[in-house]
Amino acid sequence: MKNELRKTAKELRAKINCSEKSIAIKNNLYKLKEFKEAKNILCYCSFGSEVKTTDYFSDKTKNWHLPKIEGKNITVCPYCDKLKENKYGIKEPANPPIKDLEIIDMIIMPALCADKSGYRIGYGKGYYDRFLKTLKHNPVKVILEYEELIYNSVYPNEYDEKADYIVTDEKIYKI
Repeated sequence: MKNELRKTAKELRAKINCSEKSIAIKNNLYKLKEFKEAKNILCYCSFGSEVKTTDYFSDKTKNWHLPKIEGKNITVCPYCDKLKENKYGIKEPANPPIKDLEIIDMIIMPALCADKSGYRIGYGKGYYDRFLKTLKHNPVKVILEYEELIYNSVYPNEYDEKADYIVTDEKIYKI
């Protein structure tokens, strides 16, 4: 079922005006009280037809961090201007990871699609779900998604981690 949803979401996303909708999503994210209060944010570096995040990093009122894949896990690195592509074509920082993950106030996650209960479907490798399970604190978790890719259910299982908010181009879902 999840693989079918992945395929459908990729096909749908290819037809979306990502640039225009990404601006609306950013505007909604910046309205969120928890975003305004967050100082240290872990955010993915968008690629392809994902919700665009690359212009977020110029906001100097926040300390931005990017995920970096190491083996089967995510480490968290401060944002830097020197990014290199990993094996998936995703840009990552070249600098070393931070040690204290408890400074992270908010985690902004990518998704192929999501549901109104706060679950997401990613690319199927489980990086974010594994990472979230390792945290000793509870940062605010946000999914950025196009409204067309919000479903009633994405059929979560026991490995899936739930977000606190889903921010779309049309609204903010508080979970």
